[in-house]
Amino acid sequence: MWDYYKRTFLAVQLAAGGVSWMVYRSTSHQWMPTAVFFLSMQVSAVFGAMWANRLRRRMQARATCVVN
Repeated sequence: MWDYYKRTFLAVQLAAGGVSWMVYRSTSHQWMPTAVFFLSMQVSAVFGAMWANRLRRRMQARATCVVN
């Protein structure tokens, strides 16, 4: 899981920062909605990396079963 997250870390952080900045600007500089958006994107990134890792393991297990 951490392999996938490390590879996509910069892009995820840039996207989270950009969206958070847009939320901050569109809510007349309120920090609470911005924090909610930022934290939800961070949690989603970790869960997405966990899900991608699980899918990768399934695909690799299925590929080894087909070969043998």
